Amino acid sequence: MDAARKHRLKRIAHLFSGLLILFHAYERFAHGHTTWWVFAVAGVAFLSVAILHDRLARRWKQVDLVFFLIEAMLSFVIMGEYIHAGKRGLPFMYLLAGIAQLVAAAVNRNRRASH
Repeated sequence: MDAARKHRLKRIAHLFSGLLILFHAYERFAHGHTTWWVFAVAGVAFLSVAILHDRLARRWKQVDLVFFLIEAMLSFVIMGEYIHAGKRGLPFMYLLAGIAQLVAAAVNRNRRASH
């Protein structure tokens, strides 16, 4: 896979994570939870990473590793909130998202170590 395609896939992954977290922020806000703003800030940060990915990746080689790990942690937090709320299907989707983000972080770490 060429470098441009890998770069585009990472950018799409950060964009998708940012949108999921922003949707969760909206859901928290709509139900009157006071923690909505934490998820809103994180979602905007991930969208910013997606938009500015070219510049960030050139200046900070570990940007993908760090943000994939943060995205995975937030996915697991959201999963826990849904389990606590008694949801049955949604937690598994966030579990899969978190695992995929951890795998992406591990692959990115291994590639950085070999270069």
